Amino acid sequence: MFENRCEGTIGLYQAMLRARWPICLLGCIGMLAGCMQVKPQAEFARTRQLIGDRTGAEAVYDPDADTLSADEIETMLADALTIEEAVGLALLNNRRLQAEFMAIGSVKADLVQAGLLSNPTFAFSAQFPEGGGRSNVQATLAQNIADLWQIPKRKKAAGAELNETILRVAHFATNLAQETKIDYYRAKAAEELRAVAEKNLGLVNKSYEAVKSQREAGAASLLDENLARGQVLKGELGVRNARLDAANAKRALARRLSLSQSVEALLLADSLPEFSVPTPAAEDAIERARESRLDIQAVEQSVQSLLAKMELEKRKVFPDMTIGPFMERTDRRATPGRNVAADFVRSSLANGALTAPDIQSRRERRQQRSQEIDFLLGPALSMTLPIFDQNQAQIGKAWYAYLRELKEYEAFLIDIAQNIRSAVDEASTAQTNAVYYRNELVPQASRSLEFASASYTAGQTNILTLLEAQRSALEAQRGLTNTLLEACIARARLEQEVGTRLDRSHGPEDKGDGATEPTTP
Repeated sequence: MFENRCEGTIGLYQAMLRARWPICLLGCIGMLAGCMQVKPQAEFARTRQLIGDRTGAEAVYDPDADTLSADEIETMLADALTIEEAVGLALLNNRRLQAEFMAIGSVKADLVQAGLLSNPTFAFSAQFPEGGGRSNVQATLAQNIADLWQIPKRKKAAGAELNETILRVAHFATNLAQETKIDYYRAKAAEELRAVAEKNLGLVNKSYEAVKSQREAGAASLLDENLARGQVLKGELGVRNARLDAANAKRALARRLSLSQSVEALLLADSLPEFSVPTPAAEDAIERARESRLDIQAVEQSVQSLLAKMELEKRKVFPDMTIGPFMERTDRRATPGRNVAADFVRSSLANGALTAPDIQSRRERRQQRSQEIDFLLGPALSMTLPIFDQNQAQIGKAWYAYLRELKEYEAFLIDIAQNIRSAVDEASTAQTNAVYYRNELVPQASRSLEFASASYTAGQTNILTLLEAQRSALEAQRGLTNTLLEACIARARLEQEVGTRLDRSHGPEDKGDGATEPTTP
């Protein structure tokens, strides 16, 4: 019995040695597949290029580079911060933008996965005879070959999703640049309004002191002094509120720049600009937006991805088909034990004389064994027959998802067109209002204040006229600052809607690798 077990083990080992070439082949394939790693550096670089092209920034966050240190940020904030420096800092340091970049690596992993063959399946079984002997051994190595016609569509869908993600991240960054500008404008306007409030406080204090002097001289009444004192109290309240607004505006800018330290003392170098580039016509802006906006291109990639997924579902009619070699080593009963003395007695009794029992020679035993079948080798095929489920439900679902995205794309274009028309109107109106305030209202209010001050000093008018003139001059200064702010914000919103800077040269745009226009069914 022990010899038979040893014979079975030795036979199994010999079978494994004979089959070592497929094991080596599998090992080589596994090593090659292991070399396919997720390396999204090229996609990171393309995203950074898109962001730089549309924002004009020289440096954009790189996931493979070191982030800005606290000392580097302090150095950047040591001097007065310009608007371009604020945008550059946001594109380098904003944590939400950095988080968006990680999505590119995640989707790149999906693309790598889409191009991989499924792992082969190895099956092995051994059956041991009850009475001893050689065991029955079966082994199968199977590979799903349905990947051969599914991988191209999987890669196409994943590639479109990767392009979509890159474009959406770049669009997020361009919006971040515009929102940073808006926060900068608001912080600068809040600073200027605080300066107006402080100037107004100084002015009403001078008026109050003048009224006090006149009252002491008998040229003004107690009512005049109380009215002037009331303006001083309002001015002090206005200064406190203006300082709080300025601090909060800088904190909002700090959040956009992902700064945790206090920035209330931060100096802003640029004043609210008056744009020299005229507001473009609505139709020109719409045409440019269709070429420049990265989110439009991202939706186009989404449409292409859904179309590829629908084609993939069609190829899943045969969801799996495995093929590979099959090996079986047949079992063999153990040779029964032999009692030579008993066989000798039986042979002698049968022949009536002493007779030696029959014994096979070694050659006869070798010849007999050579005629036995040790192994069965051949191909094995397994597949799911598409009789009841032909994946028609998933094909239909993918088709309608594609049609839905196509309609969403059309609605998206309509919304953008109307939003741009509104943004053009708002930018043009705000810019006209700012010019009107600077050239008409502010000079007029300043002249009125000068006349009122001179008249009050000469005793030709009362304190109410002077206070009204001061109030009008203050409101004109505030109105100028607010209209300039509105013009800056409207300009930034228009650039957001167009998808690029309005002072940027008009050129060809990146639509992603292999991007095409959406197909209409």
